[in-house]
Amino acid sequence: MNTRHRKENGDLITLTENIRAWHHDRNLVHGSTDKDQFAKLIQEAGELSDNICKGKDVSDDIGDMVVVLINIAERNGLTLTECLQQAWDDIKDRKGRMVDGVFVKEADERPIEKSFVAISD
Repeated sequence: MNTRHRKENGDLITLTENIRAWHHDRNLVHGSTDKDQFAKLIQEAGELSDNICKGKDVSDDIGDMVVVLINIAERNGLTLTECLQQAWDDIKDRKGRMVDGVFVKEADERPIEKSFVAISD
């Protein structure tokens, strides 16, 4: 692992700990619900979508979404590392193809059925 990645890993750990404490200090873990936090996540996703469409910087939007995800993870006794490990384990061997800019996993692909239309005179 190079120096840049080691620093990023350390920064990510520190930031995650700070954000977890921030959530607890503001009673956003025990004083909120997963449903409330999910609604907040969708609101932040809307802001991300808006800025993508406008070609604006998305770094704050991505950060805001991660902040909310840290809250949901904390409320459920999980860490980002555990969640990312689960996601990695699910995708690491996944195969599929790109369709209109979207990755479609092999298991979700359906064979294209050919249909024939009779043309009458």
